[in-house]
Amino acid sequence: MNLERWILIGVIAISILAIFTLIPRNKAREAWVLFLFLQVITWPAGLFAVEMGWIEYPVQLIKGVNQYNRSSLTFEFFLFPIVAIIFSLYFPNVRGYRAIIYYVCFAGFFTLIEVLLERTTRLVEYHGWTWYWTLITVMISLFINHKYYLWYKQKLIKVNTR
Repeated sequence: MNLERWILIGVIAISILAIFTLIPRNKAREAWVLFLFLQVITWPAGLFAVEMGWIEYPVQLIKGVNQYNRSSLTFEFFLFPIVAIIFSLYFPNVRGYRAIIYYVCFAGFFTLIEVLLERTTRLVEYHGWTWYWTLITVMISLFINHKYYLWYKQKLIKVNTR
């Protein structure tokens, strides 16, 4: 197994660890909503970027998966939705420029990791894509997902389990 696949396994392991350590049990239902809704955004957006030839994921965890889906399964269906859960569950009670700083810090860290992977591995290759497209699309995706979460939270009904 090559280094890129070990990195993908490490990313998945860290993501699973983050689920168990950073998501409170009483927020599990909300976390599932955030997880699934972000996949609604990232699945078509990721496929569009890949099919347009702007970005490529030559190495996948499962061999041969690029024959059926050339987007990154690890990124778009697992890592990014977990990051979005943590982003929304821990969103500070701030508005204005402080909220923008929170968005930029989260999306910036995510973008930095992707740029490092693009420059040092074959996990992601930019063709017509650049780092600032990642920053912008991650921020937009987090914004849409968080707004949906706030709307969903208003509709939640508290159930007494005792």
